[in-house]
Amino acid sequence: MSKRAIMALAAAATVALASQAGGLKDKTIYLNPGHGGYTTGDRPTATINWEYMDTMSFYESRSNLWKALETRKHLERDGARVIMSRTRSGIVTQKQMDENILNENQESHAVPSADAVDRRYNKVETACDENGEQQIVGLERIACQVDSIKPDYFLSMHSNAYKNGTKVNYLVLLFRGETGKPYYENSDSMARVMWPYAFDNPLSPWSHYSPTKQAVVGDISWMGGTPPGTPNKTGATGYYAVLKFNAPGYLIEGSFHTYDPERQRLLSRDYCRMEGLRYYRGIRAYFNGKPEKVGYIAGALKSATEKMDHPRYTYRDDSDDQWRPINYGMVYLQDSRGVTIKGYRTDQEWNGIFTFFDLKPGKYTIRYEASGYETMSEEIVVEADKTTYLLPKLKKK
Repeated sequence: MSKRAIMALAAAATVALASQAGGLKDKTIYLNPGHGGYTTGDRPTATINWEYMDTMSFYESRSNLWKALETRKHLERDGARVIMSRTRSGIVTQKQMDENILNENQESHAVPSADAVDRRYNKVETACDENGEQQIVGLERIACQVDSIKPDYFLSMHSNAYKNGTKVNYLVLLFRGETGKPYYENSDSMARVMWPYAFDNPLSPWSHYSPTKQAVVGDISWMGGTPPGTPNKTGATGYYAVLKFNAPGYLIEGSFHTYDPERQRLLSRDYCRMEGLRYYRGIRAYFNGKPEKVGYIAGALKSATEKMDHPRYTYRDDSDDQWRPINYGMVYLQDSRGVTIKGYRTDQEWNGIFTFFDLKPGKYTIRYEASGYETMSEEIVVEADKTTYLLPKLKKK
């Protein structure tokens, strides 16, 4: 489906929610960058350059935070009040996490249940941010805070996991309740509006679903019909502890970090920022906000002839991920007169990602250079409130 068709679908869904019209001004949005702590529960995974538990390797809390910070920036530009459960990634020892599990169980007098599985991975950091406010990572504590604030919109940002080296990579949006029966009204509606925006990422090959075939499901149904269980402190039932509150919201699994090429991409802060931008667009669409006047570029620079061959880089067959990403390549953005106005150097993390933000709409030329490869240029058009995706491939000299 074309990008125009995707946006048309989203527009149609927005019309159906005309009661939400009025834009983002004065709306309260709660953003939860999932996980936190840089512990074994923070889903650390070895990458091509870094070993397991190295602070430079993959930690889900870091990529989730990068996404959320970008979403917040755009929402606040539009006049929204944004509350985040945390604004940085801090270190929490496994001992602190274990003590939190014990304390939360004693406080609630609860028998460990399915929620305890989530609690193992998300605890409360002991450090404070620049405003002296504690960074919250504990799932039940987040739910209690959301329940007390009653935001207009809640979004928990994550990436999914299956098995390292898997070729599975898809998007899924989970609301509290059963598919077709949200336990809080409008949670499924706002997730359906988000879907086409979150799905619009040609840099990551999807293994399942489409712009029109959506994985927008209730957490109870998704987890195989697990009973709602005992209500938490907010009086809410459900499967995922972070969603057990009385406000509209959902959790998004933006991709699978156990798909090796995607994990390498998630090491790029700018790639994560683009995901956060897509989330902003989905939230804005739900509230019928005004489109941005600037455009964006996102791409991945790769070899035209060399295929990637590494034990930590299993790719989807016949996808663009088979081609070797180019590290330390230079991407130059030139205006209509041929004057270079911006430059971008790809990182060393085997993803080839490059991005340009906040561009004036119009025609541009992009020039690609990399040691050992032929230089290439192409003309592109940047449109307002859209991202132009590029997949350039350079020939070896």
